[in-house]
Parts: sequence; C-alpha cells; structure tokens
Amino acid sequence: MSTAGVTRALRAHVETWRPYTLWYVGMVGLAGAALTDGPHHPWLLASAWAAPTAGWLGGHYLGDYFDRDLDAGSKPHRPIPSGRLRPGTALWCGSACFAVLALLAVLGGWGTTAAALLAACGIVAYSSWGKARGIAGNLVRGALGAIALLYGALTVGLPGDTASTVPVLLASMVAFWSHDTMSNLVGALRDIDGDRAGGYLTLPVRRGTPFAVNTVLALYAVTVAAALTAGLLAGPSGRPGYLVTLLVVLALGGTALAPLVTHRADMPVLVALRAHAVLVVERVVLASALVGLGLGVGPQLALALPMVGLTWWSQRLMRTRHELGTGRPVRTLTTPRRAALEDVS
Repeated sequence: MSTAGVTRALRAHVETWRPYTLWYVGMVGLAGAALTDGPHHPWLLASAWAAPTAGWLGGHYLGDYFDRDLDAGSKPHRPIPSGRLRPGTALWCGSACFAVLALLAVLGGWGTTAAALLAACGIVAYSSWGKARGIAGNLVRGALGAIALLYGALTVGLPGDTASTVPVLLASMVAFWSHDTMSNLVGALRDIDGDRAGGYLTLPVRRGTPFAVNTVLALYAVTVAAALTAGLLAGPSGRPGYLVTLLVVLALGGTALAPLVTHRADMPVLVALRAHAVLVVERVVLASALVGLGLGVGPQLALALPMVGLTWWSQRLMRTRHELGTGRPVRTLTTPRRAALEDVS
C-alpha cells in the first residue's frame, strides 16, 4: 500500500474512533475506581481507564458497521460508506477491541468480567437493535456509562464495609445513566432527517422535537439531582471542590440546553450539533468531579484540564466534517432495517 493509501486508511480509523469522545468513558471508569476506598495502585487505576476505553472503541467500530446502510444515504462521507474503511475491517477491529476488554476484565476477576460482559451485550444491543427503537435504545446506550463506573469500582474492589461506598456509587451510576441517555437523545435530535429516511424510529422521529427536548430536560434534572446526592453522601474532605466542579457542569449544561429549548419547535441540525459538542465537554468535567471526590482536586485537575483541551480541540478539528461532511441531501433509503421495521409497524 502506498504512503497515501496508508494515510487515508489511518485517517478513516481515527475518524471512527471519534477522538473527541474517547477521553470520557475512561474518566468514568477511573471515577468508579476513585470512589472506592482502595487500594488505588497505579496499574489498577490504569486498567479502570483502559478497559472501558477499549469497549468504547469497539462500540464505535460495531456501531458504524451496523449503521453502514443508514450512513450510505445520510452520511456518505463517513469511513465505511465512502469506501475508506471496509465493513469487514470495522467488524474485525471492533472484535479486537472487545478482546482487549475481555482480557483486562478476566484479569480483574469475576466482578469485572461480569460488568464487561454486560457492557458488551449493551453495545451490541444498541448498535444492532436499540438505536432504532426510541427511548428504549437511548436507555440502553445510557446504561453503558453506569456500567463503566461500576467496572472501575470493581477493578479496585469494594471494601468490606460498603455502607459508605455503595450509596455514593449508586447515586453516581444514576447520574451517568441519565446523562448518557440524555446526551444520546440530543444526538438523535441532530440526526432526525437521516434517521427518518433510514427507518430509525428514534424518539424525535416518533414523538417530535418538543417532546424529545422536554425529555432531555427531565433527564438532565435527574443527572444533577443524582450527582448532588452523590456529593452529599460522600465524605466531607473532597466536597467543596466537588460542588465547585458541579457549578461548572451546570454552567456548561445550561449553555448546551438553552438553544434546544429556544428551537424546540423546529430543530436546526447545527443547533443540535453544537449542543451535543458542549455536552461532550461537560460530561468530561462531570466525570472529573467524581475523580476529585475520591482522589483529590490535584489529580482531578491534572487529568481534567488536558482531557477537556483534547476533547475541545479534536471536536473543532473533526466533528463538523464527521457529522455533516459535504452537506449532501439525504435520500430515502430502503435498507434491511427499514424493511424490517415496516414489516412490524
């Protein structure tokens, strides 16, 4: 393969990785490990970050593999429909990422193995079935954040006295479940025309944008309430820094969601895209708050500042092109998924 061919293939893989989302799920796994009393050995913390990240990458490959027919009509510039990444290669790479997740999970013990298996089932279920099934698909996708947090906690191991740790973990899992469900639903607001053309019955397609936006606001309220509960249930040592970080989260969340409320009756693609771009940064800050609650504000800032910077920079560099490409109009598709949905409707 020529140098140009190698560069083209590498770019296709990097686009599939979506680097602007890559830092979040590892931070969530690390947050789960941080919230557990110990031991916080560096290799355990590294595993709590690496395993969810491997699963996240695998999910992107498999998601693009299962969505290749939809993307052929609505997003032909993406790696698989553009011919820069073969479907078989995407399937193989996704499987390889899952193999890395499985290895790390088995090395961590039965708890991490069970959590990894649950996450893998959720990824496949969402990619192959759930995305086209309205709020059920959003909830399946949102559960992956909660599972990543649980995986991180199980990597370190729950202490014998769980009375103080488990309530904080449960509240944090609710926060990430509702937040990831909400941000996935905002992504669906961005893709209404393409999803409708491909026969994907997402919540905005089924119930309209006003109902979807109201659902987004309700889920965000649950996120904030659960995150605040986690901070109040935790020990007082890290609480001031945690609450300050939550204020930053609220400011970013308000910045993201206010335009959605303004345009709820008629949602421009760019408005939804920009809202999701802000939420992608905001959720890294949210995850860092829990890292700080467990490990202290120093490690939190040392991780959060470069990760937020990388997230924002990679979004500016890649996001609009990956989502909108050349701006070709969406054509109506007759895909296997669309035909199946029409058969049962």
